[in-house]
Formats: sequence, C-alpha cells, structure tokens
Amino acid sequence: MSSQSFLRRVRGVIALAAIATIAVVPTTSSALDTKLVPSIGADTGRFTLPISCQISLGTLKLIKIAGTVDIQGIAPVQLGPGQAFYLSQGAGALTLPAWLSTLGGLVTVNQADAVVTSLKIGATRSTPATVDLAQLYDLSVSNVPVTSGQPITVGLPKTGDFRVGPYVAPADGRVQFQFQGASADVTLKSKVGLKIKVHAECAASQGNALLSVAVGSNVDSSKPALYEGQPLSYPTVAAGNLIGIVNAPYKCDIGGQQYDIGVAVGGVIPLAVKKAGTLSITQASGAITLPAATVNRLLDAGVTSVQGKVSELHLIVDNGTPANPNVLPAGTDIPLTQLQRDTPLVVSLPTSGTVTAGPFKPTTGAASMVIGMGAAAASLQFNGTGQNVPVTCPKPEPDALLVDAPLI
Repeated sequence: MSSQSFLRRVRGVIALAAIATIAVVPTTSSALDTKLVPSIGADTGRFTLPISCQISLGTLKLIKIAGTVDIQGIAPVQLGPGQAFYLSQGAGALTLPAWLSTLGGLVTVNQADAVVTSLKIGATRSTPATVDLAQLYDLSVSNVPVTSGQPITVGLPKTGDFRVGPYVAPADGRVQFQFQGASADVTLKSKVGLKIKVHAECAASQGNALLSVAVGSNVDSSKPALYEGQPLSYPTVAAGNLIGIVNAPYKCDIGGQQYDIGVAVGGVIPLAVKKAGTLSITQASGAITLPAATVNRLLDAGVTSVQGKVSELHLIVDNGTPANPNVLPAGTDIPLTQLQRDTPLVVSLPTSGTVTAGPFKPTTGAASMVIGMGAAAASLQFNGTGQNVPVTCPKPEPDALLVDAPLI
C-alpha cells in the first residue's frame, strides 16, 4: 500500500469522526462542553419521570396525586450476549406530592421523616429482571423542613451514589432500563410532638422506560460493562424528559482498514410521545472523540492537523417518520485542530450554537418510537493542504440508541 493511499484512509477516519460528532446536539447558544463527554461506549444521563402516588393513612386510601422520580447515572451504549452490566454513579430523588405538606399545614406540621421502602429499577430480558435499591442502600431522610404547599423530596441514596447490578444481558435484541415503582413511608411531625404517618405507593404515569441498549455479537463481552469516574453533571430537566450524552463507538472502514472513534451526542429528549403528537430532540450538540491509539495512527501517517466540513449525520427512526433524516442538511465546519501524540482528542461540533432534530411523527399502531445514530459523511483537509478527502462511516453495530420512547 502506498503512503498516499494510507494517508487517505487516515483522512477518512478523521472525517468520519467529525461527521458523527455533530449528529444530535444540547438548543442553547453554546456548544457541547467537552469536559462533560464520557468515555467511548458510555451513556450518561438524567431522567425526570412523572409518577402517580397513592397516599394512604393506615388502611385508608386518601388521594392519588402526581409526583416525580429523578434518576441519573451511567449505562453502556452497547452490550454483548451474556455480558454483565451495571447502571453506575447513580443518584436522584423521589419527590412526593405537595398535598402532603398541605396536610401538614393544617395541623402545624413543620418537619418530616421519610423512608423509601422500595425503588425498583428493571432491565428487561436480563438476569435479574429487577433490582430493588431499597434493599441495598439507605434511602431515608430525617427532619426535612416542611412548607405548606411545597413537595417533599427524598434524596437517593442517603450518602454517596448507587450501583445497580450486575445484570446479565440476553443473547440478542435490546435491554430496556425501566422504573418499576417505588414506595415510601412518611412521618409528618409537629413542634408539639404530633405525628401523622402516611404511606405512598408510586408508579410511572406516562411510560416507565428510561433508556434502551442494543445487544450484538460483535461487542466484547469478556469484561463487565461498568463505567466509573465519568463526568456526570446535568441540570434538573422538566418532568417527562431526559438530558444526557451518548458517546457511541464507531468503526470507520477506510481503504480496507478500520479506525476506532467515538461520536458523542447530547440533548434533551422526551421520555414518551403522544400517539397523535411528535418528538423532537432539542438543545442538541455533539463532539468527536478520537482515542489516543487513533491519534497516534494518524500522526504515524503524517497527519498533524485536520479541518473540514461534516455534510451528513443521519438518525435511524424506528416506528416514526422521517425514518433516516440527515440532521445536518447545511453541513457544519470542523475547525482546524492539532493532534498530540498519546493524547485523546475531543472536538466540540458545532463550535457554537446547537441543533434540533425532528419533529418525528410516530407510526400509527406502534408501541414505541426508537431513535438511534446512523451513518455520517464529511470532507477533510489534512495539514492545511486544501485538498478535500471524502469520508463515510456506517452506523454503529449493534445500534447506538438515543431514546426508546413509548407511545402514550
């Protein structure tokens, strides 16, 4: 193989990286903060799921009112058959309805103790199918100030964070993380010693899916899929939405050789979609991530800097239309970027602003709409030569999923 041919392949790799990066981007005025991009293969996120809580006083059922469960953590983007996996760096909160504090106001209650007695996180088609965090961690709070008309929030866990698992993946298909219900005992306390004990049984009210992970035979399943020490700092998101970043593994076939890169995509995505409604990914941004090994291969081929333009970044929409949209129809420039040996490269794209993908319309009669990352294309110039090198990259195998939203 000639050195020129190899250099072209390398160029293709970088272009690919640039392409995937821009795919789905957080609609504020700033690009994705590269310090928040997790390792290749990791999916970080924060979910605020609407729930409905039945409040009981002893055996008397009083009222059913809405609340939320807030969960954040890290999951793998892909799994191999029979692979052990975890939801790690977990934390969150169960917010119980404001009705409780209003009840407290009627009887001069000013504090509350709360114990989450059950918080179940499921992973469909996996073993075990469900893990109850309340059996593993202290999910309680004491002497929480109570203000009439304000909700009562129980942080999870009491100290540190939680790790859910290990689960064992099925042989194929998809695994869906789910919130499968929670229960809590709340004791409302007054200054004069009066105590009112109530019980809350909570279930998801608009679909219980958090995220889905595809299983494929080409994923190395010899080690557990466990991500720790990852950046995980997201603001609270509105009920019924998730905010997160998926750093999907891509393999670029350039001139018969494969190069590993990561395409990070972040944004705000609804957790469910109405059957007659639409779904859009907003505040979206991305980043190209080149591991140190890929950077070194490029340098060995004589590439010291890259720039160019991403022309295509497709999404794959199951049970929705459009089915294979290019979310970068106008393209996005890749700024001049220098490579440094033994140093991973993370480049935010676009460099400013964000992208909105959608709206996507669900297919009539479908149970859910699943959106994953597709193929990308770009052109690059190396070392300031001005010569455009075309690059293409197939979609990840197995799928790298952004959302699995039930139709409600």
